[in-house]
Amino acid sequence: MSNYFRYFPTTPHDLRGDGRQVLLTNIMRRFKVNSEVKNIAGTYHSYEIQAGDRPDTIAHKYYGNSKWDWVVLHYNEIQHPTFDWPMFEPMFTDYVKNKYGSIAKAQQDVYEYRWIYQQKDVSFDGIVTEEKYYVVDEETYNTLQPSERTFLTNYDWEVEKNEKKRSIRLLDVTYLPQLESEVKNIIKNGL
Repeated sequence: MSNYFRYFPTTPHDLRGDGRQVLLTNIMRRFKVNSEVKNIAGTYHSYEIQAGDRPDTIAHKYYGNSKWDWVVLHYNEIQHPTFDWPMFEPMFTDYVKNKYGSIAKAQQDVYEYRWIYQQKDVSFDGIVTEEKYYVVDEETYNTLQPSERTFLTNYDWEVEKNEKKRSIRLLDVTYLPQLESEVKNIIKNGL
């Protein structure tokens, strides 16, 4: 993301109070891609992050240059690449072990109980209706029929959370110049 910060203005500061001014990059400026624009079909392409993918490698594959890594991150509202990026083995296993003590312990302990009010279904024309549920307490869970209930272990929760991070959107390459121009204007002029 070193290329991203070239858009930011600099401001003079006397860091030591000795009268010598140093130019510092004003990293406090922010921008956000309009969520209405992000959801317009044709402005983006879906992408599933694979093992070994990083924002810079995806930018290089998709946009032809790794300097666009900041677009991959900002377009998907990824604030912190270490925590908002999916983990792969062995990092995921290490993470679960450190958080819960062991994989076995994570697979034993219940994260949440669920009351399923709509089963997952695939219609004759291939349309998928996803499962829908309420999170309930253990007492309510125990009163439900087996077909109406399920639970999620801590391990399953971590897997589910991590898997959701794999699906990202990539801004269509034709919109890069427009985005770059708007970002420059917002960051430099504070508009």
